[in-house]
Amino acid sequence: MSGARSRHSDLGMGIDLDVRDDGHFKVLSDLAPYTIHAEGRRDGRQVFSASDSGTSLWVEVTQEQEVALLSRLGQLGIPSGVLTVLAPGR
Repeated sequence: MSGARSRHSDLGMGIDLDVRDDGHFKVLSDLAPYTIHAEGRRDGRQVFSASDSGTSLWVEVTQEQEVALLSRLGQLGIPSGVLTVLAPGR
């Protein structure tokens, strides 16, 4: 409850997590199957979004993070073609 949400919003709908913290990331992973939409923000800018379609996720990453992500996906047997680069501003 960092105060970033409107006072008129449902204050029970938002939780602050630091995805760099393994415990916090586990909370996010555990809740994901039970939520219809999740989004992450950093400094007021959206950096990831996932909805209940189960087929899409977008995330903003650095080039170094992209390399690490592709490597991890490859280790899991997931082809790199599952990722699409979106146009800036999307």
